[in-house]
Amino acid sequence: MASWHWFREPLLHFFLFGGIVFGAYAWLQEDAQAVQDDGNQIVIDQAELDHLTGLWKLQWKRDPAPDDVTAIIDRHLRQEVFYREALKMGLDHNDGIIRKRLAQKMEAVANDLSVLMKPPTEARLREYFHSREAFFTLPQAYAFRQVLFLPDEPQVEERMQATLSALRQGAPVPGARQNKLSLPVEWPMTAQNELHNDFGGDFAEALAALPVGHWAGPVRSGFGWHLVLVEERQAPRLPAFEEVHDYVAREYEYQSVLEAQDELYQNLLAKYEVTITADVPQSAVKVGLSAN
Repeated sequence: MASWHWFREPLLHFFLFGGIVFGAYAWLQEDAQAVQDDGNQIVIDQAELDHLTGLWKLQWKRDPAPDDVTAIIDRHLRQEVFYREALKMGLDHNDGIIRKRLAQKMEAVANDLSVLMKPPTEARLREYFHSREAFFTLPQAYAFRQVLFLPDEPQVEERMQATLSALRQGAPVPGARQNKLSLPVEWPMTAQNELHNDFGGDFAEALAALPVGHWAGPVRSGFGWHLVLVEERQAPRLPAFEEVHDYVAREYEYQSVLEAQDELYQNLLAKYEVTITADVPQSAVKVGLSAN
């Protein structure tokens, strides 16, 4: 049984799936490649025309008229002729844009491999969720009301104290303080990190020390000073998997793509001997590379 252990190696699976992807692509493109080998023959079959008109419809939101189809074909032929002649002249060599685009296509191959190797099954998503519970834990959150005072207001401290006393006795928020600087008075349950982005300063952190159900303050923010009534405080919590299923799936797919790209890159990089002759900091030279 030990002799079969190598068959379960992830690296072997990676290259097997890679062979499948590249093989399927080569098989599908065999006829097209045969045409391209004859540099003087350009064929636009029905599949190619459907693809071109489909792209046109996505852009213009309607079916192309006969004149539009003529223009579509003309544009495609113009691009194809210039493309082939550019290849004959070697204009693709050392072209940064072309190099970047081809590298992006290789990354797209790695993306396809990630789907083949690690499809997002329910079991994998649950395992991913529980292995990263800290990441998916919802942060501290608050529901509150606030009244803003600008630092440059005349007699701002006296006004704040008078307003605070009135609010504590049940008075409504003064009309002149409603939506000051377009900042709402009422804030539904909002995560602390979002409040930090919205208010700046130490406002979000200061809410942790305020009593629940009583007007307090003033609390400093990037806008000025606030009187605050914390209505509800929600401690950090790990949501149920079902609550964040779609978010977990998106994160799983994103991380799987990054891992597949890196694995493909590292295995392809191993085929090359890289020597850096430029004057670079030693910290910039990774393990496996040599610098002179």
